[in-house]
Amino acid sequence: MKAKVKSPIAINELILSEMNRQGLSAADFAQKLQISMNSMYHILKRPSMQIDRLWEVCEALQLNFFKVLADEIKITNPVDPQMDQLQRENKMLREVIQLLGSSK
Repeated sequence: MKAKVKSPIAINELILSEMNRQGLSAADFAQKLQISMNSMYHILKRPSMQIDRLWEVCEALQLNFFKVLADEIKITNPVDPQMDQLQRENKMLREVIQLLGSSK
Protein backbone atom coordinates (compact mmCIF):
# COMPACT_ATOMS: atom_id res chain seq x y z
CA MET A 1 0.00 0.00 0.00
CA LYS A 2 1.28 3.44 -0.94
CA ALA A 3 2.03 5.79 1.96
CA LYS A 4 -0.05 8.95 2.08
CA VAL A 5 2.07 12.01 1.39
CA LYS A 6 1.27 15.00 3.53
CA SER A 7 0.93 18.25 1.61
CA PRO A 8 3.36 20.91 2.77
CA ILE A 9 0.58 23.48 2.38
CA ALA A 10 -2.58 23.29 4.44
CA ILE A 11 -5.42 24.50 2.24
CA ASN A 12 -7.47 25.53 5.27
CA GLU A 13 -4.72 28.01 6.24
CA LEU A 14 -4.74 29.47 2.72
CA ILE A 15 -8.52 29.82 2.85
CA LEU A 16 -8.42 31.47 6.28
CA SER A 17 -5.74 33.86 5.09
CA GLU A 18 -7.81 34.85 2.05
CA MET A 19 -10.96 35.22 4.16
CA ASN A 20 -9.06 37.56 6.48
CA ARG A 21 -7.68 39.50 3.52
CA GLN A 22 -11.21 39.95 2.18
CA GLY A 23 -12.66 40.70 5.63
CA LEU A 24 -15.03 37.71 5.50
CA SER A 25 -16.28 36.03 8.64
CA ALA A 26 -16.92 32.29 8.75
CA ALA A 27 -20.66 33.07 8.68
CA ASP A 28 -20.25 35.24 5.56
CA PHE A 29 -18.24 32.55 3.85
CA ALA A 30 -20.68 29.79 4.84
CA GLN A 31 -23.43 31.87 3.29
CA LYS A 32 -21.44 32.29 0.05
CA LEU A 33 -20.96 28.52 -0.13
CA GLN A 34 -24.56 27.90 0.96
CA ILE A 35 -23.48 25.50 3.70
CA SER A 36 -24.07 25.28 7.42
CA MET A 37 -21.70 26.79 9.98
CA ASN A 38 -20.89 23.26 11.13
CA SER A 39 -19.76 22.37 7.59
CA MET A 40 -17.82 25.63 7.40
CA TYR A 41 -15.91 24.84 10.59
CA HIS A 42 -15.19 21.37 9.25
CA ILE A 43 -13.64 22.94 6.13
CA LEU A 44 -11.59 25.40 8.15
CA LYS A 45 -10.38 22.69 10.54
CA ARG A 46 -9.01 20.23 7.96
CA PRO A 47 -5.74 20.81 6.09
CA SER A 48 -7.07 19.09 2.95
CA MET A 49 -10.32 18.83 1.02
CA GLN A 50 -11.89 17.23 -2.00
CA ILE A 51 -11.40 18.87 -5.36
CA ASP A 52 -15.06 19.62 -5.95
CA ARG A 53 -15.27 21.48 -2.63
CA LEU A 54 -12.06 23.38 -3.37
CA TRP A 55 -13.55 24.37 -6.73
CA GLU A 56 -16.55 25.87 -4.90
CA VAL A 57 -14.24 27.68 -2.49
CA CYS A 58 -12.28 29.12 -5.43
CA GLU A 59 -15.45 30.47 -6.97
CA ALA A 60 -16.73 31.88 -3.67
CA LEU A 61 -13.47 33.69 -2.87
CA GLN A 62 -12.65 34.48 -6.51
CA LEU A 63 -9.15 33.04 -6.06
CA ASN A 64 -7.67 30.11 -7.95
CA PHE A 65 -6.26 28.00 -5.12
CA PHE A 66 -5.36 25.32 -7.67
CA LYS A 67 -2.86 27.74 -9.21
CA VAL A 68 -1.61 28.81 -5.80
CA LEU A 69 -0.95 25.18 -4.92
CA ALA A 70 0.52 24.32 -8.33
CA ASP A 71 2.96 27.21 -8.06
CA GLU A 72 4.28 25.67 -4.83
CA ILE A 73 5.07 22.31 -6.42
CA LYS A 74 8.73 22.19 -7.33
CA ILE A 75 8.32 19.66 -10.15
CA THR A 76 8.81 20.60 -13.76
CA ASN A 77 6.84 18.66 -16.28
CA PRO A 78 8.97 16.17 -18.18
CA VAL A 79 9.89 17.18 -21.69
CA ASP A 80 8.11 15.34 -24.46
CA PRO A 81 10.81 13.07 -25.99
CA GLN A 82 9.67 13.87 -29.52
CA MET A 83 9.77 17.61 -28.80
CA ASP A 84 13.24 17.25 -27.29
CA GLN A 85 14.44 15.40 -30.41
CA LEU A 86 12.95 18.05 -32.71
CA GLN A 87 14.65 20.84 -30.75
CA ARG A 88 18.03 19.08 -31.05
CA GLU A 89 17.53 18.59 -34.80
CA ASN A 90 16.49 22.22 -35.16
CA LYS A 91 19.65 23.37 -33.38
CA MET A 92 21.82 21.13 -35.55
CA LEU A 93 20.16 22.38 -38.76
CA ARG A 94 20.75 25.99 -37.71
CA GLU A 95 24.43 25.22 -37.18
CA VAL A 96 24.65 23.54 -40.61
CA ILE A 97 22.91 26.48 -42.28
CA GLN A 98 25.28 28.89 -40.53
CA LEU A 99 28.29 26.87 -41.68
CA LEU A 100 27.02 26.68 -45.26
CA GLY A 101 26.22 30.37 -45.30
CA SER A 102 29.68 31.39 -44.14
CA SER A 103 31.46 29.26 -46.80
CA LYS A 104 30.23 31.47 -49.67
